[in-house]
Amino acid sequence: MENAPIICRINKGLRPPARCGRGKAKPPAERTTRNGNSGFLNTSFTPVFGYEGNRNRQEREFKNSLHNLCEYYQLAVPDLEMVTYPHNIYQAWTYLQEQVGLKEKGSHLIILEDKTKKAVLSVINTFDLNGLYYIPVRAYWKWWNTKGQEKITELVTALFAYLHQVTGVPFYSENGSFMDGQYETLDTWMQETEGEEADDDENKAWREKRENTMYELRQAGCHILRRIQEPCILKNMEKVITHYRHADNWELEWELLGIEFLQLYRQYPKRSIHDNIHTQLIYPAEDETISAYQYTGFYWSGKDCFADDLDEMINSTLQEIAVVEEPNAIRSFEKIPDSGEGVFSYEKKLFELMERLRDLLNEYDHEDE
Repeated sequence: MENAPIICRINKGLRPPARCGRGKAKPPAERTTRNGNSGFLNTSFTPVFGYEGNRNRQEREFKNSLHNLCEYYQLAVPDLEMVTYPHNIYQAWTYLQEQVGLKEKGSHLIILEDKTKKAVLSVINTFDLNGLYYIPVRAYWKWWNTKGQEKITELVTALFAYLHQVTGVPFYSENGSFMDGQYETLDTWMQETEGEEADDDENKAWREKRENTMYELRQAGCHILRRIQEPCILKNMEKVITHYRHADNWELEWELLGIEFLQLYRQYPKRSIHDNIHTQLIYPAEDETISAYQYTGFYWSGKDCFADDLDEMINSTLQEIAVVEEPNAIRSFEKIPDSGEGVFSYEKKLFELMERLRDLLNEYDHEDE
């Protein structure tokens, strides 16, 4: 926390464009927005400093939020009457960030500045992620191409469309996506090692298998991406899910999963995974982070001939990065906020449903005999 600016601005990032095609072997690094001109209180103070703004408004907003925060957390209000500006703000923030940290583990106290605020105490809480959220599509592709599986294919298509179009889960055949970069690297390695393996039947069969798998996942990826990007799929999501009727316990699991996805969509029709990520407010000095575009995504399979290599590549890429862009909840104390219960209700439900979808697809993801 000592490296974070005390006053932070909120900056919105843009989602990279999505299109089907072959990307670069190494995807561009995801970087947080730099915050170089907003942290005027993160230095040693002198009687005169270079802040341009309304000092009276700043002090007024800060003191108002100070009293609200202390009332909310039942803390004693620091006595700042004998401390000159801006030392009074700095000392109060230094004291309160420790006290709030004792009340709420993992919280971050900042002084927020945006279009409507100049110096308002705010608390940021972070949603703890549980690993990587990758959804395999190979089982779905087989249903797509199997007669008699139209009903389950239609249901899963709707779920994929919601996750991709609304929540922002990237697809592996999108040019420049993290997963596209991983598969491109695997393809490059495979081409570069051609002729290096022993020329026996076993190695020939293994190479042919990998080439066929790469061809299939590329072809399938383009078809699936175009399908789940169609606006009509999302428009008909409610009709598809409500008309789905199970005939056995396996179909019942899918029916229940579809209903819960639909309920989430109804409750949060425009919410995305990326909406509440504000990593730059907590770690503004970090140039490299693990973004939501890296820890979520559709991919081909976790059980194919590339699975071990893919796991190793992803682990080696991500394990060296210290900061993860996790969803945040920002409570501004310009007024006393409501209780924090249910702050991450969207994220909790979304990631739970993504895990259940992944597990169901994994049950039917297997190599052809």
